Amino acid sequence: MSGDHHWPPVKISDLIRESRIKGSNGSNARKLTIRLYGRGIVASSDRGGSEATNYYVRKAGQFAYSKLDCLNGAFGIIPPHLDGYETTLDLPAFDFVGEVDPSWFLKTVARPSFYGRFKFAAIGSRKANRVPTDEFLATRLSLPPLAEQRAIADILDAAEEAVAKTEALIEAANIARGAIVFGHLGDFRAASREVKLGDIVKSLEAGVSVNSEKRLKNEGEIGVLKTSSASFGTFRPDEHKAVVRTEYSRVSTPVRGDCIIISRMNTPELVGANVYVDRTYPDLYLPDRLWLLDVKDRKAVNVRWLALVLSSERFRNRLSALATGTSGTMKNLSKKLVLGLRLKLPPIDEQERIAAMALSIDERLSAELAGLDQLRLFHASLAQELLSGRLRLPDSIIARHRDKAGQAA
Repeated sequence: MSGDHHWPPVKISDLIRESRIKGSNGSNARKLTIRLYGRGIVASSDRGGSEATNYYVRKAGQFAYSKLDCLNGAFGIIPPHLDGYETTLDLPAFDFVGEVDPSWFLKTVARPSFYGRFKFAAIGSRKANRVPTDEFLATRLSLPPLAEQRAIADILDAAEEAVAKTEALIEAANIARGAIVFGHLGDFRAASREVKLGDIVKSLEAGVSVNSEKRLKNEGEIGVLKTSSASFGTFRPDEHKAVVRTEYSRVSTPVRGDCIIISRMNTPELVGANVYVDRTYPDLYLPDRLWLLDVKDRKAVNVRWLALVLSSERFRNRLSALATGTSGTMKNLSKKLVLGLRLKLPPIDEQERIAAMALSIDERLSAELAGLDQLRLFHASLAQELLSGRLRLPDSIIARHRDKAGQAA
């Protein structure tokens, strides 16, 4: 069918109705919270609260959103296992009425192109913009026939399932990698000698804090890494910002290959995070929050093997224990203390064997991650086209959902 046909606009208030079943007070309510960017509704770990605060009972299958985080995609459908949990009116819940499929509705309102329209309707300070219920309900959206809504939701559910299965496969492969590689790290202790990290490290250099722009660098420009480039197991060179040209003379410590980047200043969970860098990036530089580690003798130390040791759970725990700082949200590592850490150094042939094993697994993981990126792009593009009506499903697919509705009736 042609995408030129437009669905009729309706107010959201024609599709959902607010529920206000009075419940407990803040001191004993079982509470819900809505995760950002369409990641669902979960039980809240918050057990405290004021007895003066009114809570309202929420039912499975209701739609809910966060007034405070509407602009961050905080929407969801209450799952069956959270039936009877409660929220305040800052997280209103709604029953579905009229000819609307809940899954289609959630996918429609959870698009950034949809909820972004509330940016100028939100009330409050810049840091606490609330989207009022009446404003949300007064908003219009284009409503396909019910059978077409269900067909669209089914197609997008299938695409989401493909993404979820690939994510699960990658997670399982990562767990297997850890079990295989880190298991082998303990196989050579009899032939190992104990050294301080400082005995095998030639340099542990931090970069410089420079002024930058919130964009990626263009060709001929230079960039400074963000701490997120080294926070999640693999080096992410795209996590950088373009350096302001007047700051070019101040940058230091370019990204060199066959080295390790370590997060020396980060949150308590991420301080000490480190990644292996396989090649040189002459136009990317480190900030002051990251270190670049290089070794003295590559005939004695395989850098990829050393990165495996430093990123192991046991060594990460040791790094975290060394971190200091008065802030509860930001911790620092001392170069002296880090270089004083001891580790077992096996013969170079054992290091190389373990590094080769890890590289083989990592290459497979890289291929799977590339495929996952493509799946996510496909899903996002398909959702945008189907939910906007620019791409219409064939009548043969929609008819199946008309038949199902007729059989159910």
